[in-house]
Amino acid sequence: MIVPLVTHGAPDSADPAVVAIVDASGHTACSGTVIDPHFVLTAAHCVVPQIEHGARVVFGASVASSTQSVPVAMLSADPAYDPGTFANDAALVVLGASAPVAPAQLGTQPPATGSVVTVVGWGETAADAGDEGTKRVGSAMVSAVASLSFDVDPDPSQPCVGDSGGAAFAPGSGGGAVLVGITSHGDAACVTRATFTRVDAVTAGFVAPTIAALGPGTVEVGARCYFPEQCKAGGAAACIAAKDQPGLSYCTTACTSSTGCPAGMVCDTGVAGGSCVYPVPTPGAFGGACRVDSDCYDGVCGDGICTVSCVPTDDTCPSGATCQNQEGGIDFYCVPQPPSSAPGGGCSAGVASSSGPAGAVALELAALVAVVRARRRTRSP
Repeated sequence: MIVPLVTHGAPDSADPAVVAIVDASGHTACSGTVIDPHFVLTAAHCVVPQIEHGARVVFGASVASSTQSVPVAMLSADPAYDPGTFANDAALVVLGASAPVAPAQLGTQPPATGSVVTVVGWGETAADAGDEGTKRVGSAMVSAVASLSFDVDPDPSQPCVGDSGGAAFAPGSGGGAVLVGITSHGDAACVTRATFTRVDAVTAGFVAPTIAALGPGTVEVGARCYFPEQCKAGGAAACIAAKDQPGLSYCTTACTSSTGCPAGMVCDTGVAGGSCVYPVPTPGAFGGACRVDSDCYDGVCGDGICTVSCVPTDDTCPSGATCQNQEGGIDFYCVPQPPSSAPGGGCSAGVASSSGPAGAVALELAALVAVVRARRRTRSP
């Protein structure tokens, strides 16, 4: 078994950019390093499968005593990541608000064999110690350098469980420490070796283009946003929450009438004095329009409609939906009630033409039952 932690380390009140990634239950799932105001660099195996909704990034020295945290808005693993070999074990956590600390500087080359690196993480001090949640720092010696990774031997420290995604720092050419490694994996007992993903090896192909694609000013009105600065319209109110899905937000803009809004959106004068909004169901929310799984807040797109898995013996579906079995399969998904069968019938006034995202929902909902039964789905990572 291969697991990742900092053994023989000391509590670390410094290294503010190294953070804990905490799941919805409060458990320290992994470590990471702030490299941009809205991005944390961590390991791909920390987010595949994804950390569930409700995760947050914790700052400070201890999860138990920290007063600063930021919600996790999105997770993006390096497409080149190989879970069988841990090659390209890198991922970015997108933050829902700016980090309250200065980002770490990325290294542009690997550490030299025989050099000592500083390792930082929020994991355990020994295998099965159960003491994760405190940031610790130690030192390790680089024993080998490969094209995508480097190995370390304890000197006397090495990473352990919970330190996955944590940092290896080395002296920079201009003074100060630079981030050269992402904690990837090691021996199960956390005593002999550990492997780090080389930061310089994943920067050009994954880190830089992902930040460029998801950074400030990259999202059009109507598209999903993860923090306000993403929206081209600008302003603190540019990224608003969907009425029917907490945690799902999209970019908006000011309006005085629906004719000034993109197709599929209407002008709601009750939102910030007049903003373009989506009628319910919101694209990406349950019952909303989608193209691929990643369009949906819950990660399941049933041929154009966002849905969720369900248990037929429990009342787990949203109101008005039924738990349906896929024909020939064992999976069950919640199927929304078509709008035409709802009390009053028909589409609500003000919804744009069926060519828009909201209009597509009305056309596709009625066919979803047949589609979901005829198609065996596999949830993508």
